[in-house]
Amino acid sequence: MTSLSEVRAKVCMKFATSPHRLAYHQIMLIGSGSGDFTIDSTRYSCGVGSLLWTRPNQVIQFTSATNMEAQLVMFTETFPLRLRAPMGMLDDVLRPCHWQLRDDELAGFKQVLNLIQDEFERPDQGLGEDILKHLLAVALMHIDQMCRSQRNDHREGESPSGENGELFLRFRRELEASYRTTRLVEDYAAALNCTPRTLSRACRIVAGTSTKDLIDARVALEAKRLLVHTDLPVGSIARQLGFTEVTNFGKFFVRRVNMTPGTFRRGPYPQD
Repeated sequence: MTSLSEVRAKVCMKFATSPHRLAYHQIMLIGSGSGDFTIDSTRYSCGVGSLLWTRPNQVIQFTSATNMEAQLVMFTETFPLRLRAPMGMLDDVLRPCHWQLRDDELAGFKQVLNLIQDEFERPDQGLGEDILKHLLAVALMHIDQMCRSQRNDHREGESPSGENGELFLRFRRELEASYRTTRLVEDYAAALNCTPRTLSRACRIVAGTSTKDLIDARVALEAKRLLVHTDLPVGSIARQLGFTEVTNFGKFFVRRVNMTPGTFRRGPYPQD
């Protein structure tokens, strides 16, 4: 648990204002000021009550936040309690990562963060880590609840529970492991020992979209990250993502992002 001002004091601002990746989760609640924050090439205008959740390996950048103050919670994926509701959010890089909280949501979430802060600063009497895990789980469930109430998730499906939910979570893990080598629904279904139709039904029920759309969205996300975060030629990026022809990669990227890889790399990036 820390604050944005403490991060500024410890980290070179040239690093913070350049695209970079974190190896951990970071939840940031803006308490004062305003500024822009870029996550995976989408720029978010933030002010009081803005909530940002960046996940490991997302490309982030402070673009203008000199007068901004915020509370930050940083944690690894293995730290939270293994509760079903928040666990579905931890590794889902395709979920939204920015919300503007209503006054009642802001007040409730600040209370939880203040409890985390108090416990973090209190001398450990032997139960401090367990208490922090429970409080973090509460914070994650607050975010999950706010997603549902605001419908900012753009997903009308169910939470990851039951047979469909379990299959969907297994698919997400397989997608993270294999999106660079295959974009075929049949390959993922075979790896999960189910039929393409069964997998498609699980994705529709839980995520509200098709298996193919989720696969392509993940590939497009990584393409955007590599275009922004590296100097690799477009052809090299295409090969890393499993495209044998750079022209096919270009067509795929235009279809998903509505601009060519070269145009996207030059920026500016879209604003949410």
